[in-house]
Amino acid sequence: MTEPIVKLENIKKYFPIRGGVFSRVVGNIKAVDDVSFVINKGETLGLVGESGCGKSTLGRTILKLLDPTGGRAFYKNNDIFKTDKQQLRHLRRELQIIFQDPFSSLNPRLNVGEIIGESLEIHGEVSGKEKQERVEYMLEVCGLAPHHHRRYPHEFSGGQRQRIGIARALTLNPDFVVADEPISSLDVSIQAQIVNLMEELQDTFGLTYLFISHDLSMVRHISNNVAVMYLGKVVEICGKNELYQNPLHPYTQALLSAVPIMDPDAKSKRIILKGDVPSPANPPPGCNFNPRCRYAEERCRQEEPELREISPGHQVSCHLVEKGVGKLD
Repeated sequence: MTEPIVKLENIKKYFPIRGGVFSRVVGNIKAVDDVSFVINKGETLGLVGESGCGKSTLGRTILKLLDPTGGRAFYKNNDIFKTDKQQLRHLRRELQIIFQDPFSSLNPRLNVGEIIGESLEIHGEVSGKEKQERVEYMLEVCGLAPHHHRRYPHEFSGGQRQRIGIARALTLNPDFVVADEPISSLDVSIQAQIVNLMEELQDTFGLTYLFISHDLSMVRHISNNVAVMYLGKVVEICGKNELYQNPLHPYTQALLSAVPIMDPDAKSKRIILKGDVPSPANPPPGCNFNPRCRYAEERCRQEEPELREISPGHQVSCHLVEKGVGKLD
């Protein structure tokens, strides 16, 4: 039996909109709005959705890099949001993040050894020769040469810089890692190498990932379970095979229809969504997806659906699932 390592309950992250002479709060951008799910130890949860749907904001809020507006996030039964500065500092050893753009997330003034070894000094783990040995070991397991610790970030390619970012994240032996679109800024030829490296490191160090991406093919490759986000909410979550073979939410159905199929004989119908994504500052009443849904009924425009279990391990937020609206045509 797998045990939960991260559990989210009704996570919210709103950014205030200020206006007027006194800069009063006149509204909120609901970047993450009432998100709940569980990530089991040693597994990978893929988080997918359009740009701007709140994926990265959710990942950073879980780690308390952004202060939450509401909800609770548990790591090994400890509420991350209720930790003080000292407790959070201790948790940082076990909770890490791999950023999207390795060039902007690496300090150009420091060499690679200083970048990777910085966290070891901050947390008082090791110093001197032991620190250098740890840095060289992490470089080696991430596919770089030990002597690269003397070089600076601008001397590496994009893929190599992401390997440095991964090495930095894993230096303190964390248990849970948020991978915030770690391959989106890389060449297609390099993306598979980085994903394969992450899988190898997961087996070696027993890691648990939240893998954020908009690449559905890569998510299917690396993930055990997949959660689909739309306008700040999770609309569907289940095992990867179940999601790709039996998508039940109309938005998931549309996303999967856009994935290229290599088989020239395979027939697939592309679903084109009408309209644009509504503003998170003024989401529509009822179901967030109803303005773009081809199946929307009056109930969808008035009543917000709950994320409920339709079959074992398969949760969907849709009023009309029982009518078969999520079945591929």
